[in-house]
Amino acid sequence: MRVINTDNLPAGRRVRYKSGVSNRILLAEDKMGYTLTKTVVEPGVRMFQQYKHHIESCYCVSGSAMLTNAKTGEEFPITPDVTYVLEANDPHYFEAYETTVLICVFNPPLKGQETHDDSGSYEPLNDGWDSPVYDVRRVPIAKVTANDYNPNSVAPPEMALLETSIWEDGYTQPVVVVHDTENDEYVVVDGFHRYCILRDSARIHEREAGMLPVVVLKKEMHDRMASTIRHNRARGSHNIELMSTIVSELVEMGKGDRWICQHIGMSPDELLRLKQITGVAALFDNQDFSKSWDAENFDEVFDEV
Repeated sequence: MRVINTDNLPAGRRVRYKSGVSNRILLAEDKMGYTLTKTVVEPGVRMFQQYKHHIESCYCVSGSAMLTNAKTGEEFPITPDVTYVLEANDPHYFEAYETTVLICVFNPPLKGQETHDDSGSYEPLNDGWDSPVYDVRRVPIAKVTANDYNPNSVAPPEMALLETSIWEDGYTQPVVVVHDTENDEYVVVDGFHRYCILRDSARIHEREAGMLPVVVLKKEMHDRMASTIRHNRARGSHNIELMSTIVSELVEMGKGDRWICQHIGMSPDELLRLKQITGVAALFDNQDFSKSWDAENFDEVFDEV
């Protein structure tokens, strides 16, 4: 059990921003799974905010302010005992008419010193020092799109079983995505079928309020393709045509056989057979087959890219 007096918070947990001060009572290091803040907003600043990586709820303790939905223009007076909930990464403006005190809860938790960036957001919790699974987010299904390079397939009976499983047990695994910041879209890397269930099952869509649990990878396109195959190779059956398309695109990106084998879990023999089966001539460009393709001289056969 812990008892925290906000007046005694260390200086590092008092973060000043454009229109006030955020007193960070609980942070990620406190291992509670959320951040709790006491935020004091000063009057006279109409500040744009959009927490792209967090969801937030704010309870007004005192003061008076106006919350404006930046998409619709709808306005909501904020007064004592009013709570506003930003469950869908809602873009909004907040302006205090007098000093306003809010008790705010963020999920996932903040690390400590975050301030709003130019887009009105905080940086995501995962910055490379931990695994993405510690930063599960809820994002609207409308912002999630499928990729066109997933060679894994699931039969209709198995899809029906997956729908039943999610209905009975809920989502027990997040969908793995990358964030297209330019279009503010999340592109599926792994979990396409879990994504489809939320998109297509009316009862699950309603129960989950149209929100999909995701974890976000920071990947370039060639790495996204490799991640998709690594996640999926042990499950289902791969479509040879789509696999060959992926390999062709990786070759066009300048990735050599060594890189392809190492990053998507293929052996040299598998890659050679794929090339032979598909008959895509471009896949054989600049390849020297004077050496054998066994594992002993793997490093000699492939030039690293």
